[in-house]
Amino acid sequence: MAKSKNKSKKQVSTQNDLSPQSSIAGGYLYTQQAEQNFINNLTRLPDIDEVLRKVGISRYRLATLLYDDEIYQCVEKRQSGLESTPFRLEKGDTTEANIIASELSKWWSEIVLAAQNARWYGYSVIEAVYSETPLEYTDDQSTTPFVGWQWIGEKPMEWFEPKNDGRLMLLAQFNDQQQDIECDQRFKHFLTQCKPTFRNPYGESLLSRLYWLWFFKQNSFKFWAKFVERFGNPLLVGKSNDNESMRDALLAAHASSVIAVSTNDDVTAINAQNNGSTAFEGFDKRIEKSIQKLILGQTLTSGTDGTGSRALGTVHLEIQDEKVEADIRMILSTIQSIVNGLCDLNQWPHYKVIIGNQDGLEADKASRDVNLKNAGAVLTPQYFQREYGLQEGDLLDPQEGNSTPFKSFTALPKKYLSFASGKAKYSPQQQQVEQITDHLPNLELLDGEQIKQLFTKSTSIEALAQNLVTLIPVATKSQFNEQLDHALYVGAVMGFCFADEVK
Repeated sequence: MAKSKNKSKKQVSTQNDLSPQSSIAGGYLYTQQAEQNFINNLTRLPDIDEVLRKVGISRYRLATLLYDDEIYQCVEKRQSGLESTPFRLEKGDTTEANIIASELSKWWSEIVLAAQNARWYGYSVIEAVYSETPLEYTDDQSTTPFVGWQWIGEKPMEWFEPKNDGRLMLLAQFNDQQQDIECDQRFKHFLTQCKPTFRNPYGESLLSRLYWLWFFKQNSFKFWAKFVERFGNPLLVGKSNDNESMRDALLAAHASSVIAVSTNDDVTAINAQNNGSTAFEGFDKRIEKSIQKLILGQTLTSGTDGTGSRALGTVHLEIQDEKVEADIRMILSTIQSIVNGLCDLNQWPHYKVIIGNQDGLEADKASRDVNLKNAGAVLTPQYFQREYGLQEGDLLDPQEGNSTPFKSFTALPKKYLSFASGKAKYSPQQQQVEQITDHLPNLELLDGEQIKQLFTKSTSIEALAQNLVTLIPVATKSQFNEQLDHALYVGAVMGFCFADEVK
């Protein structure tokens, strides 16, 4: 009876306790709190992720998947690719821009990785804590005070709930007001979402797509461990008239691997077949490839069966760059909001953040512009400012940089000789473009001795052209054709002159 009496007293004391901890565990007892809790539960949007609904876990519990070695390796590869991406500020030649760049460089890893977690969980929240006393930035000329970040980083996602109208709510269980509070997304909290919709403001979680792969991989390893434990040593079967003595001898044989029997006794060893090992290796490799394809998009070894090529490596790098660019597009708005909040707090003008090669020098675009220029196209300074993010004054006017104007031909010179190396059936416009000279010094024609050496080393016109490239590596297309025509002309004349001597 004493035990039951103490138990009843404990229950009464627990029910009379109105601390926040008891309200979380047993529900609110005040009528107003109970009504508010009921309304919050009715208005709270359910998580429509099918995997999470079937498994019955919350989003933040998906962090367990990151303890898998293969998933962690793939996730870290995307994290390192994004973390190492450079950034800059547009028109970043002011003191304010230097201060912002310095603060971003200090907290870059925390901001980028916290925002990228929205890719793995669907959404993430960054909180900024500003310094109470102004910080100081010192350059070569002066010292500038400013309000900076004392700390900035990711807060637990289960504390917050994003709404489909763009609001971010701090849940009642994690604040001292016992009700959901709308967060300030201008200065304090910054929300990052991965492909949110009106029906699913929580975003799409990549780790939820990995859950079943992780589940089967973990259980397959458990099965494999039991299989190895069971069949790692062969099963010994003994036949004897004395079963107890044979049993003790077989148990000792597993430890010493040696057993001695009489001629009347018989011992056989049963080994496991290799079918189980082969099946496990194939299953494990299949799961690893699926994990790599889901996180990285494609791997260098996926589907190659032990073979590889340069083309596969190029495709792998291209897809990896596409994944990094997708992460940049996802976090760029969050980082811009963080910078805008710092600028508004210090009453600075807003500066645009540029991450990676956005509005920068791109190799494909630059190669295309070189080909356009060689074909005769004239690119304006406005084009370079728009396409490459250059500022006014970075480009020099062609008329100011070069006093020699471009020559334009209204008439074509008459050609008296035509050789096979030249291009036939040119239109007048194409011939006029071919006659435009580059601003390089004129090359002198090859002398007779150089031409003799060329013909000695060459067995065909193609070989002659290749040897000529080695002889004059720095030459325009027109200069090269001129040298090749000259060499063919002298060779033809020398052939006629020495034909009788050869006979």
